Amino acid sequence: MKKKPLLLLWSLLLSLALGLGVLSPSPTFNPPTVYAAETSDGLLPFKGEKQIQLQDWDAKGRSQAAHIQLKEGDQPTKKRTGKINFDPVGWHNYKFYFGDGNEQAWLMSRGHLLGYQFSGLTDEGRNLVPMTNWLNTGNYQGTDESNPDSMLFYENRLDSWLATHPNYWLDYKVSPIYTGDELIPRQIELQYVGLDAKGNKLAITLGGKEATDAAGITRVLLDNTSPNAEIDYTSGRAINTVTSASEQAAAKQRAAEEAAAAQAQAEAEARAAAQAAEEARLQAEAQAQAEAQAAAQAQADATVAISPEVNSGGGYTRDARGRWHRPNGQYASKAEIAAAGLPW
Repeated sequence: MKKKPLLLLWSLLLSLALGLGVLSPSPTFNPPTVYAAETSDGLLPFKGEKQIQLQDWDAKGRSQAAHIQLKEGDQPTKKRTGKINFDPVGWHNYKFYFGDGNEQAWLMSRGHLLGYQFSGLTDEGRNLVPMTNWLNTGNYQGTDESNPDSMLFYENRLDSWLATHPNYWLDYKVSPIYTGDELIPRQIELQYVGLDAKGNKLAITLGGKEATDAAGITRVLLDNTSPNAEIDYTSGRAINTVTSASEQAAAKQRAAEEAAAAQAQAEAEARAAAQAAEEARLQAEAQAQAEAQAAAQAQADATVAISPEVNSGGGYTRDARGRWHRPNGQYASKAEIAAAGLPW
């Protein structure tokens, strides 16, 4: 009876430790493992047996490269069971809107570097990194093996290659690529090549984003992104860049109203500008007409001043001021002009 309080106390302390994260389940690694240094081409040395090499976590607890060499008969035959309990460093998850905003889906997966169909590993921490579902399975939810931005695109095709080449080997390595001290890899690099029974390299071509290096090894670089999210790779947190359907509808309505208001404003400004232009044109025409009339009058006056009117009646002439002169240039009297029959 005296042992019960101690047992209860131990249970309480264990629960608190687990709740506070002091104790955590250690990763399990069950399949047989052979560790070997890589060759100069970056392959595992060919030994004619299944090899798996998982690099240890770095100082920040980040998973590093995972490398396997196997043939079709080495693949696990049992269906994957069990839940992933290990949380890789930087792990956060969010349900985000995607597409038209009518649905939400989890953004991230605890993504396997070496897929279960090759490694048989489920909850091995060194084989897990935070990975968007878009990168992992090619879709926001569910799978899309036709998406070349996803690991699934290449994993399923490598699986098929093994099935159609049961006597050949696959050398397959997956490496997370980090920037600085960021906890979440920005990219995942795949490298793969086939090997015949003697260990000679056989090129594998799957399509998608492949590139072949000088050693004949195929490489693929995939981005750890999702079209509906902005990811903080330092912390693993993310922001949804797609709003809900109702918010999208409201935004479209606001945009339509703003566009209509802008169009109405533009039309009003265009009408005002046209009216001002017409008024300026009329004013310019009036000004030009007045200037033309003034110029014509000035021309007439100048003509009169330069060429005074000459009347043949008695040789009298009239100057620009309307004064009559005798033939000798002297002013003529009103009586003389009247006698000559000329208007005064």
